[in-house]
Amino acid sequence: MEKVHILGGGPAGLAAAYFAKIKKIPFSIYEAKSSVGGNCRTLVFDDCNFDTGAHRFHNKNKIATSAIKSLIDNDLISVNAPSKIYWNSTMTPFPLDPKSFISDFHIVDKVKIISENIFNIFLSQKPDLSFKEAAYRKYGKTISEKFLINYTEKLWGVSANILHNEVTGDRFKNLTPLTLIKSLFNQRESNSKHLEGSFLYPKNGYGQIFESIENIISNKIMYNYRIKKIHTKNNSIDQVSFSNGERVKTEKAISTLPLNYFIHILEPSAPEDIITMANSLKFRNLRLAIFTLNCDSFSKNASIYFPEKKFPFTRLYEPKNRSISMAPKGKTCIVIEVPYKDCDKIGEIDDDEFLMSIQNHLSSNNIINRSLFLESKSVVMPNAYPVITKESKINTKKIYKYLKSFKNLKMIGRNAQFKYLHTHHLFNNAFYKINELPS
Repeated sequence: MEKVHILGGGPAGLAAAYFAKIKKIPFSIYEAKSSVGGNCRTLVFDDCNFDTGAHRFHNKNKIATSAIKSLIDNDLISVNAPSKIYWNSTMTPFPLDPKSFISDFHIVDKVKIISENIFNIFLSQKPDLSFKEAAYRKYGKTISEKFLINYTEKLWGVSANILHNEVTGDRFKNLTPLTLIKSLFNQRESNSKHLEGSFLYPKNGYGQIFESIENIISNKIMYNYRIKKIHTKNNSIDQVSFSNGERVKTEKAISTLPLNYFIHILEPSAPEDIITMANSLKFRNLRLAIFTLNCDSFSKNASIYFPEKKFPFTRLYEPKNRSISMAPKGKTCIVIEVPYKDCDKIGEIDDDEFLMSIQNHLSSNNIINRSLFLESKSVVMPNAYPVITKESKINTKKIYKYLKSFKNLKMIGRNAQFKYLHTHHLFNNAFYKINELPS
């Protein structure tokens, strides 16, 4: 039976390995670092656990839910912790709930919202809109500019006119123009189907999912194997070489590597036009500021979002609100996400300067009392989000057409597919990719 070589030990690679093991397909995982999990790890700091990202699991795919339940069983707990938007020094439910925020608008703005959304009802649906166009069509300009455009541009680092509407995901699919208009006239009624305050979460942190996979396949993981070259021959991935000088023959390859990096390490080189398109693909990094606080709880929210540009950060989350096991009694931990691109100052300043800047923003805006801060830590997460623009959608389609010429190659994962995917997507994709292989 041909062996599968899985390139990368992040969530997608581990999901693929899990299903390969179930199907009894021989495999090895090659991971550049000394640990696996990628950007889905749970770390310990000052007696508190925190995730490298505000991860939550939604029961949206039977294959993914079944796999994760089989891995952690009763440790997959149900959580009800709504999120909020911090805007104009007030908290507004997120995703947007018309009942909660429309009452705060001036009568002039309410008239604008009505007229914009009546107009939207009669607009025909169009594919491949920019994020800004899609937001205007769904919520109107007034609501979009106050809550959505600023936040989106902070997170992705490019104009909302350039971003593809795919980055919205499906969080707002039940919030319609008609819902908004009804809410203006009946404040006691609101369509709350779009709210996502209920979710599933591993008792010991989101990394528990991937640690559980690591535990059952640890003898198949090659740690500290940084991939240097992908050697191709006769329309196949022939060999993979590593920075330590080793080289392996490849029968089947599953890559979770960032798409632009994968194109750059092909040997022989990819065509010039493919390399140019790969160079245009950009990722957004995150720098996390972790603070332990001298209190049992900071808030009751899963996450708090910050759309205003005066804040350098986009999101704050408190792990203890996902699972009480994440922090000891009398202490809690918060994690603040600051997005940045390569060469931004935020990625170059030292930890002390970065952490003090974030702490000053939180205390000076009366979000957290300065006396509550205990210890702090900074963590960098490279390639956290693929920046999905209208141009990148066109380019990735062409790149994938080229990669399909390699008959023994499969690509899965957020960075390899250059898509804004979540855990349930990754497990579902991994299941089908593995089941396409002969057992």
